[in-house]
Amino acid sequence: MVLFVAKSITTFGLIEQDDTLKSLFQIIKFEEKVKQSFIEQKFLPNSLIFKYAIYDENGTEIFSNLAKKPSDLKFVTLKDDDTLFYKDFFFINKTPYFLIISQEISSRRNLFIITLMLTFTFILVAFVLYLSYLASIKPYQNAQKYMNNFFNDAMHELKTPLGIAGINLEMLGIENKQTKRIKNALKQMQITYEDIEYYIKRGYIIFPNEIIDLSEYLIERVKFLLSMADAKRMKVVFDDIDRGVNIVMSKMALQRVIDNTITNAIKYSPQDSQIIIKLKRQDDGIAIFSVQDFGCGIKDVKKAFKRYERENLAQGGFGLGLSIVSDICEKYSINYDVKTKLNEGSTFFYKFHIAKLDFTKVKE
Repeated sequence: MVLFVAKSITTFGLIEQDDTLKSLFQIIKFEEKVKQSFIEQKFLPNSLIFKYAIYDENGTEIFSNLAKKPSDLKFVTLKDDDTLFYKDFFFINKTPYFLIISQEISSRRNLFIITLMLTFTFILVAFVLYLSYLASIKPYQNAQKYMNNFFNDAMHELKTPLGIAGINLEMLGIENKQTKRIKNALKQMQITYEDIEYYIKRGYIIFPNEIIDLSEYLIERVKFLLSMADAKRMKVVFDDIDRGVNIVMSKMALQRVIDNTITNAIKYSPQDSQIIIKLKRQDDGIAIFSVQDFGCGIKDVKKAFKRYERENLAQGGFGLGLSIVSDICEKYSINYDVKTKLNEGSTFFYKFHIAKLDFTKVKE
């Protein structure tokens, strides 16, 4: 494209020179008519194309119909903007006279042709680049398709044994230290499974929004996760939850926010500590959901919500949880924040918009 533009500029210059030469030949032909008429003292010729002036040897103007005059007479050919001037002289009875002829030269036609060529070339280059782009990404699209199919099949194969293991564990009816550990492991696997499932499907499946009682659903999820805290002899305090807080969003998305925040607090807190969970209604139509732990704190808050980032590799996981939470908060306009202090703990805050009676629409 750059080479063609450079070539077009050069071609435009050559076309301009060619047009100038053609105009000069026409001017010279017209010059003979003017000279002959002036010498024979006939009526001087009129022309719609050419304008001219005749001067005596002292530079005094004898005749002129020039629409535009040159700045001085020291030239043979002169191009001034869109006007071409040509000067010559002749003799009558050994007395010299000067003749200046002008012609307007327009570059619009040449500019139009060059612009048309550049536009066509740009479209052609853009089309070729687009075809090249499609050809280059096709292998990646196929690979992505195969990976999605593989993960969907793998997730389907994992869901069944997880369900069977949980059901059979309940049917055993045995409550001891070992069965509690198995239950907690199954819950961790289930939460990880749901994170990956949401991450894979979020790009091509729309999870429908619904009116959710955040207070009741939060208590439900906390009770589900209590056994994970019990395994570390942790106390979960959740008696400061305002009732009747309704929101509009996908239940699967809300579950990801609650589960990931609470399980992270459990994961990164020491044994025999506590977690404080609150849901407080404000007067401005906002409800603040917060989870406070007394664990190790976060060194770099900016990295906490980035994908595949984990401060403590010994805790395991893929580093997807808080990245998914961040994406969900962006989608549903949920403001989130973290206050942390090393070796003292962290508090995660989420500001939800409370649903009004007219069921305020939420961004899809």
